[in-house]
Amino acid sequence: MACINGKNSSPVIIHAGEDEETDDEFPFEKVFPVYAKGALKLDPVLTDFINSGYDPIWDAIREEAKLEAEKEPILSSFLYASILSHDCLEQALGFVLANRLQNLTLFATQLMDIFCNVIVHDRCIKSSIRLDLQAFKDRDPACISYCSAILHLKFVPQGYLALQAYRVAHKLWIQGRQLLALALQSRVSEVFGIDIHPAARIGKGILLDHGTGVVIGETAVIGDRVSILHGVTLGGTGKETGDRHPNIGDGALLGACVTILGNIKIGAGAMVAAGSLVLKDVPLYSMVAGNPAKLIGFVDEQDPSLTMEHDGTTEFFRAVAYKETIPNGVAEKGDIKKRI
Repeated sequence: MACINGKNSSPVIIHAGEDEETDDEFPFEKVFPVYAKGALKLDPVLTDFINSGYDPIWDAIREEAKLEAEKEPILSSFLYASILSHDCLEQALGFVLANRLQNLTLFATQLMDIFCNVIVHDRCIKSSIRLDLQAFKDRDPACISYCSAILHLKFVPQGYLALQAYRVAHKLWIQGRQLLALALQSRVSEVFGIDIHPAARIGKGILLDHGTGVVIGETAVIGDRVSILHGVTLGGTGKETGDRHPNIGDGALLGACVTILGNIKIGAGAMVAAGSLVLKDVPLYSMVAGNPAKLIGFVDEQDPSLTMEHDGTTEFFRAVAYKETIPNGVAEKGDIKKRI
């Protein structure tokens, strides 16, 4: 298999009923029977990482897994099966996704083949899975390590895993394999409670914090470095066809349970307060809040999604509670410099 660090792997397959010994350090197939390695025979894919042989994020993940295995021996088989037995992030991620999304008709070995083949042969996805992982590590205080972000432990990784499953489904969609893409969407929705249409277009460095209840419609567009909290809906209105979902600019921050409906634009660097209902365009680097959402000020930073500072400040509550603070509920740039 072509991995980002240039190594090739020939996964070992353990068939039911076979007792042959393998060279694996841990007999994880017996301890965790839900796990299975796919038989992958992929052509080499040249990347800058392969040429350099350097992948710091994957190196960090492996070191973290080794330390955790030493501290918690009872999890050593789990960590070996999920991370330490693999040669690269692409394979480990495909393995975790396959075993998390498998069911009686979608087998783990089949899903792993699909995930790994798509991820390894797509330069954009190879970059995105690392930038998304860094986003989770940098912006979510509950994400204590890279390792925890890809292991399916509740809250932290479900947003990351759902996002990477979407990336694979999106690639399948544009390849004309819509039925398989929709099948993956359905499984992601069932397992993680996150519904992202495979036709949606999503940039890199994305954070889905918790992610539960997030709905992203078919024609939605999300830029780079966007942070989205749980319960956010990027939906359409009525039964119109065509471009009918929101367009979210780079570096925007969408608070918990925000609803944005229709083909409207959220400007780059904008911040939408939790619980807001947005029905019209939001200017660049602005703050909106309420139901329906109103402009209450402007942010003093380029990407509020990176700081994740969306607490209710004194200025925010004054702006909402007292109309005389901001005449007619409309703020001019410079009136409020603090963040929501």
